[in-house]
Amino acid sequence: MTEIYKLPQGKIIVSFSDENQSMGLLELNSHQELEKHNRPINEELFQISGSCLVKLYKNGLVEEVILNEGEKLIIPANQFHIHSNTLDDKSITLWKFEGNVVDIIKNIRKNYNKNE
Repeated sequence: MTEIYKLPQGKIIVSFSDENQSMGLLELNSHQELEKHNRPINEELFQISGSCLVKLYKNGLVEEVILNEGEKLIIPANQFHIHSNTLDDKSITLWKFEGNVVDIIKNIRKNYNKNE
């Protein structure tokens, strides 16, 4: 069952989640970004529509990677990063985790309003 959660910056769509795998979409409105965060396992991103600027933080430095439609990026476990949409159009990014992020999905369910 697909779940859609409204964020101030857009939406998080959870398509599937269990202890072994989770996947869904991040929809960012124009000129919005998520807060800096990390995940305990690798995060695989695939850009569906628009583009997304991903800021990767490592050893006090910031690397900026632009994901355009059709491109993918794997963010290593525990690496802090920010997803940003610097353009006027929506950005839609598919995210996928191989491993357990059940607690992260629970926090999304707890902290954001579900669209009915």
